[in-house]
Amino acid sequence: MMRLKEFFALLIPAILFFSSCSTDFELEADWKDIPVVYSFISVQDTAHYVRVEKAFLEPGGNALEIAKIPDSIYYDNITVEIENLKTGQSYILQRVDGRDEGYPKDDGIFASEPNYLYKIPASQANLEEGGRIRLSINRGDGLPPVTAETTILSEIDSVSSSPSRVIRRWLYQEPKKISWRPGPEAKIFDVRFIFYYRESQPSNPSVFERKSVEWVVNRAVFNETNSDRVETEAFGEAFYSFLGSAIPESNGEIRLFDGMELVVTGAGEELYQFVRVARANTGITSSQSIPSYSNLSEGLGIITSRFTMRRPGFRLQEEALDSLINGIYTRGLGFR
Repeated sequence: MMRLKEFFALLIPAILFFSSCSTDFELEADWKDIPVVYSFISVQDTAHYVRVEKAFLEPGGNALEIAKIPDSIYYDNITVEIENLKTGQSYILQRVDGRDEGYPKDDGIFASEPNYLYKIPASQANLEEGGRIRLSINRGDGLPPVTAETTILSEIDSVSSSPSRVIRRWLYQEPKKISWRPGPEAKIFDVRFIFYYRESQPSNPSVFERKSVEWVVNRAVFNETNSDRVETEAFGEAFYSFLGSAIPESNGEIRLFDGMELVVTGAGEELYQFVRVARANTGITSSQSIPSYSNLSEGLGIITSRFTMRRPGFRLQEEALDSLINGIYTRGLGFR
C-alpha cells in the first residue's frame, strides 16, 4: 500500500521545493493560520484517524525553533467532525495521542511529542463502501470551517491467474504481469511483494527465525481510464537484485524461502490528483515551482480513502528457486 509516511515523504519535499524556488515566497509574512490536515479512511480499519496541525511563521520568528514547540503546530480547541452524506448523521472525533494508539511520530524537524490525532471507532462511524463523507473542522476564533469530501473505497479483487501463485521460472528480463480488479472509486495503486524467509544463526543452526523484506514493485499505478482491470509488471532482475541488496550477505546464516505475499493498496481521486499534479511539473523541463493539490476548502493536505488487497501463498519453485539460491544477485545470501 501507499502509507502515510510515504505520502508525506512525497508531500513535504514538494512544499519545501516550492518554498525554496519561488521568487515571491515571503519567509516572514503577516501571521496567518494555515491548517494542515490529512487522513486515509478505510472500511478495513477498526478506527479512523485524522491528523490536524497548523503551519505559520510569526514575523521575526525562527521556523526551526517554532516547529519544536507543540503549541505552535497544534490547535488548542477545535472540533473535528465526520458526516455521512447518505444518512446525514454526524460524528465528533476524539483527540488522542498517537503514541497511545500505537502510532508514534518520527523524530525530525517538528515536535514528536505529543502526537495528537482525532479518532472515531469504525463501529461508531459505520462507514460503507461507496459512501461519501464530509470532514469538517471548526477552529473557532471566527475562522471559517475547513471542509473536505471523499468517497469510501470499495473492495479490490484479485485476478487469480495473474500472476500464478506458483512461479517456476522468472528470467531476469522476463516481466510478470500483476492484475487486479479495482472498485470504481480507486484511482492510484501501490504494488508490493512481501518476501518471507526463515533464518538460523551459525551458533544454533537448528533454530529458525521468520523474517521478511518488502519489495516495492510500483508506487503509483494510475487508473485514468476507469478500467475494470488494472495491471503492472514486475521484472525478475529487479526482484532478485532487490533481495540481494535488502538481505545481508550470509556470514554462516542458513536461510530458507518461506513464501511471498502480494499487497495492492488503492487510494482515491484525491491522492491521484496530488501525485499527478506533482509529476506534471517535475523534471528538466519543469518550471521553478511545484504546484500543490489539496481537496481541503482551506489549507494544505488531503482527505482520501484507501483499500488494501492481500494475496498470500506465492511460491518459487524449480528454476525460480534455483535463481534465488545460485543467481548472481543472491547466491551469497545463504539460501538452501
